[in-house]
Amino acid sequence: MEFRSAHFSGLSNMVLSKIHSVGWRVRARRKSTDNDARGRLVQACGYALGVGLTSGLIWHSINDLSALSALLNRFGSIHAFFGMALVSGLLLAGLSAFSGVASAILVMAEAAPRIAFGGALLGILPFAQVSDAPAGKPGAGQASSVARPEMQVGFYMGQSIAPRSDVRIKGPDDTDLTLKKVKWKSDSFRPSPYYGGRAIDWNTRMPAFGAMVDYTHAKATADRKQILTQTGKFEGKELPQTEPFGVTLRKLEFTHGLNYLAINGIYRSASLHRRIIPYVGLGLGFTVPYVHARFTGKPKSEQVLEAQLSGVAYQVLGGIEWRIFKSDRRSLFTEYKLTYTTHDVDLKRGRRLTTNILIHQFNIGGYFTPWRQGSGVAAH
Repeated sequence: MEFRSAHFSGLSNMVLSKIHSVGWRVRARRKSTDNDARGRLVQACGYALGVGLTSGLIWHSINDLSALSALLNRFGSIHAFFGMALVSGLLLAGLSAFSGVASAILVMAEAAPRIAFGGALLGILPFAQVSDAPAGKPGAGQASSVARPEMQVGFYMGQSIAPRSDVRIKGPDDTDLTLKKVKWKSDSFRPSPYYGGRAIDWNTRMPAFGAMVDYTHAKATADRKQILTQTGKFEGKELPQTEPFGVTLRKLEFTHGLNYLAINGIYRSASLHRRIIPYVGLGLGFTVPYVHARFTGKPKSEQVLEAQLSGVAYQVLGGIEWRIFKSDRRSLFTEYKLTYTTHDVDLKRGRRLTTNILIHQFNIGGYFTPWRQGSGVAAH
């Protein structure tokens, strides 16, 4: 009898213990679901706001591009930073909208093969499966904590290098000259220094792929000590083949910002190590340099000192994200980025200056992850 009582007591404790354990797990799952729902609500609000703001920006730019240029120049006294930040914010909202549309397209793309082949092959095609790795304890080489949809924001600094390039100046006053292989200085660590900021939305359906909006504040200053090789005429006068910089052109700078904003497609690999994540990207954007140009012997009223929407930026990049902190919401990254920028800027007297500048960039920066699927919105 005592044996039965003891046996029944032990069995009861075991059952109660299991019930308690199941209840705890259910509550934890509900909390995680609530966080996911909150994160999806934040995304949905971002998508809706992004569509409205981006559509308004595009419509306004098409109808009145001069107003956009004037907006940027209102912030010229502080290197057009806040002007570009405003446009960055609008395009970041557009990034959210773009990511939402991309997710919808991927859903349809996944549905097509499933409908066509799923019945015949019983759903065993690789592309018909969920792309995330199965959950498990994150080991040294596991990537389950990486292959999840998330949003990241980052800031970086570093060294930029601009190789020599040709500069052409043309105007209605019989001016048409080409300066060959102009030497540029980057002065990456002198005020205002080289820096950049970005935001990445890793896709909900395919978390190895993301869309990134990337703003860069670089610099390019024509070296005043160089000897120029040139061809052409200035105000109807034939120019010598070589002459010191400063004889014709007193100053040519994109010092307060050779700014460019690009939207990039990003791919990351989680196969190397869960804390070492290599990535590559390709992007396209536009350039808004702060132009400072003045000809020798001309009054100060004829100098150009303003931000202009001047051309296109093409860029490729590759780097490694280092998740070395205890909290995986914070990480560092090292990166190489190559950007090819085109510029067609307005000068006084109806003249135009055109040049293409290639920029090598060696960056180091940090990421913060405000939202990740399964973790909800980060607490402040």
